[in-house]
Amino acid sequence: ERWAYAIDAAVPAEGVRAAILAAGYVLVEEAAAEPDGTSRAAVARYEARTDREDPDVLVTLRRQDLGLTLLQAHGATTPDRLAPILETTGFAPQSRLLRQAYDVGNDEARRALTALAHMVVAWDDDWADLFLLHLASPDPIVRHDAVLATAVAALSAREREPACTLLEEAARHEKFPKLRQTVAEALAAVQSLPLPSPAASP
Repeated sequence: ERWAYAIDAAVPAEGVRAAILAAGYVLVEEAAAEPDGTSRAAVARYEARTDREDPDVLVTLRRQDLGLTLLQAHGATTPDRLAPILETTGFAPQSRLLRQAYDVGNDEARRALTALAHMVVAWDDDWADLFLLHLASPDPIVRHDAVLATAVAALSAREREPACTLLEEAARHEKFPKLRQTVAEALAAVQSLPLPSPAASP
């Protein structure tokens, strides 16, 4: 009961919000970007009451640097609510982002990987291979962004693995001291996530 989409940032934030409110959600929390433009993100959390005890939740993250508004939602009535929102706002096809991400070595690939990291709801071999491709790049800037994206993907998927394994492998091969430190910090952050480890599950 979890869904993730990316909406083109050309759709105004007000338009995205209006579509969400029209679908029956209520704004419950917001962290706006800094007025001077120093913040790259603005987050909003919405809830919709259902016949269940817990409400359906929708969170938007506006990333001007990626040219996208990232959306994650979960709950039983989410599909019915998301359909009219996406009909109004449109969305960036994941297939397009994947094509860009596989073209490792350019800025579009790095941005696409970061966007996709927010959209990982369940890891599989294809996801792991894509992140590994970036983590193994000869370009340290690409590797840096891939390390951060891997940590984001672990949080998005609510799974420590295979992110821990990917980062451990990256740490073994990293030669740049500062980047090795970044890998270590990302690995520690993933390991400390309050999430069940699939390896420890019965």
